[in-house]
Amino acid sequence: MMLYTRRDSLAVAALGAFGVSAVLARSTAESDGALTLDQIIARHTKARGGAAAIDAINSQKSTVEITENSAVMAGIYRATKAPLCRVDVYVGKKHVYAEGLDDDGVWNWPSDEPKPLQSVADAKKTLIQGVELNLYGLHAFSSLGNKLSASGREKIEGIDYYVVEVEFKDSYKTFLYVDPQTWMITRRREIRAFHPDLDTTKKFVETQYSDFRPFGGVLSAVLSHMVNLKTGEITQVAVTKTLVYNAPEDRGVFARDYKSP
Repeated sequence: MMLYTRRDSLAVAALGAFGVSAVLARSTAESDGALTLDQIIARHTKARGGAAAIDAINSQKSTVEITENSAVMAGIYRATKAPLCRVDVYVGKKHVYAEGLDDDGVWNWPSDEPKPLQSVADAKKTLIQGVELNLYGLHAFSSLGNKLSASGREKIEGIDYYVVEVEFKDSYKTFLYVDPQTWMITRRREIRAFHPDLDTTKKFVETQYSDFRPFGGVLSAVLSHMVNLKTGEITQVAVTKTLVYNAPEDRGVFARDYKSP
């Protein structure tokens, strides 16, 4: 569940969106040019389990424990390459919120509302991005209409990352940080709203991924921390409890009027 570019985070926040490009750009002098974009993607793809195993993924269902604003919640994330997706959130055994992308667009359904609400445009961007990051490998991103480019190297906490810039066709621009020791993406940075339907304020955020484990022959992270890079605050911690690729799922569960138990 996923259920989110550069070092100068405070500068980015101070400059605002109009200054982002200048701050995020990596100069030619800082890029060692040791590997091409294709080579970086190839090593990352191999480390995750190979293109064939990743391409065989058509859907995902995962259960996640989420800690946000000192509250602990449980989440169920479902997604298919259609693309369709649904997120259900529970506090204890009580269903408190749902959001998703169905055949008619994006929606959200707070528990105190009698029926689903139409979501804002940025919510669709977030959900589309999640589907593509969860169900596709980087080697397939270009076929989706996304533009990838190598953005040099950046050293963070002693690791000299390869940085891959992704301009999503239907979502946000994001920067993926590939660890040259494991070839996993262990950081992701972008400017976006945490929860677009609740607050449209865009923030400079980093999602940190760790504890990679094999699921159906594909390595995926089971722990993530979302950080507001302006304040340094950890805004969300998500621990994946279960993850199943290609589990049988009734398509009707993705419909906005489906009532979750």
